[in-house]
Amino acid sequence: MTGVLRMRALKSGLLGVVAAFVASAASAATIYLDAGSMEKSRQVTIQGLGNVLAPPVQFQATKNGQEFNFIGWCVDVYHHISLKDYAPDLEYVDTNALTTDFGGAPLDAGDVRKVGLLANYGQLLFDDRPTAPGAFTQVKPVRSSYPTGSAGTAAYNAALAAYNAAKAAHTAATNAYNAAVSTRFTRLSAVQGAIWQVVSNRNVTSVNGDAAFDLLVDQLSSDNLTDYLTGVGHVRQGFQLITPVQQFGGRNGRTPLPLTQSFVIAVPEPTTWVMMILGFGMAGAAIRGRRRHAPATL
Repeated sequence: MTGVLRMRALKSGLLGVVAAFVASAASAATIYLDAGSMEKSRQVTIQGLGNVLAPPVQFQATKNGQEFNFIGWCVDVYHHISLKDYAPDLEYVDTNALTTDFGGAPLDAGDVRKVGLLANYGQLLFDDRPTAPGAFTQVKPVRSSYPTGSAGTAAYNAALAAYNAAKAAHTAATNAYNAAVSTRFTRLSAVQGAIWQVVSNRNVTSVNGDAAFDLLVDQLSSDNLTDYLTGVGHVRQGFQLITPVQQFGGRNGRTPLPLTQSFVIAVPEPTTWVMMILGFGMAGAAIRGRRRHAPATL
């Protein structure tokens, strides 16, 4: 799906390897957004500001010369971003701290934690795509294809019953898939709504009076939101904020162009990688130990 997303009114040895990775993860980077798109969206209302689209945005981007794709979660709505191939690419940096330009109290550590958890939960939801059932290919049996007489009739009836059962199972699987798709996108939109509710201190609701959706937004933005981050396994809270660099255009190349939106991206926490690397190191040591004590074989 393409179109324009417009949003108004809101902005030595192993330890050495570990240290090098953490330092690299924390280093500044310039990110160029090549294209943006979204699969599906719903509108929400930010109290006092109006209606906005609430999808996760899929970006094709380049970071330090390497191409990568990511899901971005908007943290402001004072600006807009188009869903298209960007020419020129949009320049972003990851050096700014997560703040809010909404009125009211600034973000505290609890708010930042919520945004991180929501971004990671949303990424896991996005990656957990339901699998569509294959096409129904069975052919309905024809009575004339079976012998005449009671034996032929019994065989036909058995084949017809098996066909009807298979068709019913396929219909049930298709309905379950469609329900899973709908639930997934509802929760993805609720994650974006909850992020806005956290950073704006304003109520975010559906435009069509969907009470279940509104409750989910409230749950995902509450102090006990971890109770509702279900069905996706462990949810991290590390994230990266990217903010747009002011670009210029016009005949003289000096006219400031409108800024695009800021986004948060889910990323592995350094401590997670430390534990993984330490785990790999201990596993390797155990293997080497077993090799040293293993009997020689011919």
